[in-house]
Amino acid sequence: MVVINGKRTTAIVIRHRGDSVTLVPMKSGRLSAKTVAFEEFRSEWHETGYALSQAMTTFLAHIMKWGASLEVVKGLDKLAARDRFVVASLF
Repeated sequence: MVVINGKRTTAIVIRHRGDSVTLVPMKSGRLSAKTVAFEEFRSEWHETGYALSQAMTTFLAHIMKWGASLEVVKGLDKLAARDRFVVASLF
């Protein structure tokens, strides 16, 4: 899921555990994951109309240039594997 907050930061949700959500906000430099309580996520973040495949392309290009934490890399890999038909054009 691709989400955006009030500060116009775009993020990809990589894990939803019911009581918490882990997402990867796009920022300058090395990407890292952020875990927030589900209630905080619901109040601050909203789903966008941005296509997941397009977001994955942008995030992966950013990672190739600037890097990311292992949690981000593994989370995006799992997301890509789960939604392989969506991101098949990336590989």
